Amino acid sequence: MPIDLESACRLAQDITNVPVTPLGSAVRQAAFCAKNQFHPIQRYLLPQQLKQTLDGLAAGEILSLTDPFRVRYLFFRLGSAPVEIGPFCTELFSHQDCETALQRAGIRDITAQDLQVMRGTFPVYAESHMLHMARSLARSLGLGGTLTSVRRVEQDTGGPQQTPPEEMPRQLYAEMIRKRYQVEIEFMDCIRRGDSRAAIHAWQQLHQSVAYTKRLGQTIETARASAAVNRTTIRLAAAEAGIPALVNDLLSGESSAIVRNAKTIDEIDAEHERIIRVYCQAIRQRRDQHYSSLVLSAVYQMERHYAEHITVQELAGELEVSPDYLAARFRKETGQTPLAYLTAVRMRAAARRLAESDAPVSEIAAGVGILDANYFIKLFKKAYGQTPLAWRKDHRL
Repeated sequence: MPIDLESACRLAQDITNVPVTPLGSAVRQAAFCAKNQFHPIQRYLLPQQLKQTLDGLAAGEILSLTDPFRVRYLFFRLGSAPVEIGPFCTELFSHQDCETALQRAGIRDITAQDLQVMRGTFPVYAESHMLHMARSLARSLGLGGTLTSVRRVEQDTGGPQQTPPEEMPRQLYAEMIRKRYQVEIEFMDCIRRGDSRAAIHAWQQLHQSVAYTKRLGQTIETARASAAVNRTTIRLAAAEAGIPALVNDLLSGESSAIVRNAKTIDEIDAEHERIIRVYCQAIRQRRDQHYSSLVLSAVYQMERHYAEHITVQELAGELEVSPDYLAARFRKETGQTPLAYLTAVRMRAAARRLAESDAPVSEIAAGVGILDANYFIKLFKKAYGQTPLAWRKDHRL
């Protein structure tokens, strides 16, 4: 049974969650503009301007329009009926991307947060997927093969534009590569020294130095790939600084999981900085306390997994030494037994949670790996000279 235009558009919209709108009347065009214009700079969403755009569509053409906010629309004709697909985005914007876009457009009456929220309401698809949907619509209406060309237009704001690398003078491009290489060397040197502030500054320079290779925004996949490259660089520098392989794997794996579960570019950028701080702290700890690789690995296992059931036997098995040897080395280097160190780590974590939350003592005890609340209270009082509730009363944040 043949499908009509309205039904085909509704079906496509239901499948992708991207609006698909027939624009065959002035009323529909006006309603479309009123619904989608976020800011006056989106002049193409003025009814008269939209009419001119639709009237100017060539036969068999898909107009792919991108506005200053990197919001996209496709306009085309199916037979004599004008249709649009959008709004949608092809890139995710970090807060910094939003600030940059507003600066380039000379817009001061909305904030980067406003723009980020607005863009966050639109689905994210590759342009190729939306072009495929337009052509599939045509085929469903018996018009297959009619949409054969794509014309891409970016709404000009009059602001400065990025120059893609292929348009740069070769000498300038080579100079940028040279400077980036120098910053990479500096970044690794900062990691090896355990200087987190300088390392974060160098990473920010590296982050900015690749802006010329892409337009604003990126996909979550490219952000994750960038994080993987960053982790590899840090791992190499940390290994050169003497961080044991087990600790390296532990810290890197933790960061990888955070990036994998991140929902936004900002979360991934924050993880870049967090992992730099964590690695630099580990490097300083190794340098200042002169722990061996064995003891440092045990320390990090306990500090990262204190909420789990940990025994000296399990730690020793993980580190491929005997429990007696681990206990002796640990006590010689730290002045404590592994169990005493683990208890101190758990009590510090419990003290933080008591000060920051109203959770019951039993819940906090379980959260730091001690299931017996009475035993936890005894340990806490020994460590801090107060019961957990008295500590909370005196130190509540």
